[in-house]
Amino acid sequence: MKLGFINFSTEEQLKMHQVMQAIQEHQAIDELGLGRIRDAFSNKLFPGISTLHNRAKYYAILPSLFLEAEKGTYKSANEVRAKVLNLEIKLTRQLLRGTEPANNWGITGSSVIDAAEAENSKYVKYDPVYIYYGALVSYGMILTNSNIYSLIYEKSKTIHKQPKKYISQDEEKEMGDANQLSGNYQLFDGGGLSYTFDGYTPINIDLTSDEAKFIKDKIIASSIAKDSFLATILRDNYPIGLAQKSYFDLGDQWKKYITDEHFMIYTLSARFSKFQYLLRLVYNYVFYTRTDRTEEAEKEFERYEQLKEEWKSDFSEENLFQALDFVGYTLQDNGSIKFCKEACSLINNPTDENFIRLQEIIVNREKQTKGSSRSKLANPNKYKGIDRIEAYFFDYRWGTVYNIITEIKKGLLNG
Repeated sequence: MKLGFINFSTEEQLKMHQVMQAIQEHQAIDELGLGRIRDAFSNKLFPGISTLHNRAKYYAILPSLFLEAEKGTYKSANEVRAKVLNLEIKLTRQLLRGTEPANNWGITGSSVIDAAEAENSKYVKYDPVYIYYGALVSYGMILTNSNIYSLIYEKSKTIHKQPKKYISQDEEKEMGDANQLSGNYQLFDGGGLSYTFDGYTPINIDLTSDEAKFIKDKIIASSIAKDSFLATILRDNYPIGLAQKSYFDLGDQWKKYITDEHFMIYTLSARFSKFQYLLRLVYNYVFYTRTDRTEEAEKEFERYEQLKEEWKSDFSEENLFQALDFVGYTLQDNGSIKFCKEACSLINNPTDENFIRLQEIIVNREKQTKGSSRSKLANPNKYKGIDRIEAYFFDYRWGTVYNIITEIKKGLLNG
């Protein structure tokens, strides 16, 4: 049986990456299935960033770890996986050795490092490869979007079996499918950074100036991220100090800096964040009503009425539909868009009948999203006495983005 590799087009690779990134998003329970819209805005504003990300160091160091793995000889892709896992465990220990305890937050695997060094299977379920893979593809540190272990396995075989060939950079760019794993094609861009993965040599989790410049340059040059809000923040050195407090602070702070297009995307995302917050208040109202908690239900309803009036210009059908249509074309399933548009129409025509209908579509939406057996609103007797998750705003990964950008800026100032 002959084996081969499919070389997907850039568009197909982007779609594949977006699916993988959506799968990797971890936030609060999404009863109403609005995470798809949230992620569509997030991917436009801050492509490559996941809420699982902690430290920017991994963007710089993982490509070199993969290049180190390429040097080995293997009998299967599973052996590559084991090798990469072993290198990740060594890296975890080295980061802990090289970083002050007060600053070692976000080092993946730090809480299980002793057990993992004794038995690799006890390392974390979500290892650095899983967590940061999407970003490395988005920013061009990984130059393909296929199974990374299989690719390293094939590349390792070519390295050890074929004499090294020397070609120009222009020739390498023009190579077709036949040469992609010939030994000439580079799978990873490590930016010339060099590390020793021995489990002992200390490595500080803070970025050096070379690492920070490498990450910044890759984001700015990336075909996926170069026109994004994220790249513009880095390229034009926007101030971000005050914006740590809230995603909604960004508009006032940056209005004089950002382009009209970016400000428009930001405005639409903030508008939708308010809208879904309003829907969550109604969700909680239904939940408390069905679990016989009248006082809590009344508080949710009062808050809903207050904010509906305060934000009514944001929720006009014209304004909200603009936000929904902006990202709607990127969603394969338009059920969330249809739900939001009907909810918007009901909110904009406030009658008792329409508020009842609003509650009905919220109940039905949760059934569609989670299934009838897992729906809290459809099975209220299971949840009596249990507090609801407070309504929360979407910040489109801004908390994570803020930390990553802060680390890059700090690194650029390091010697």
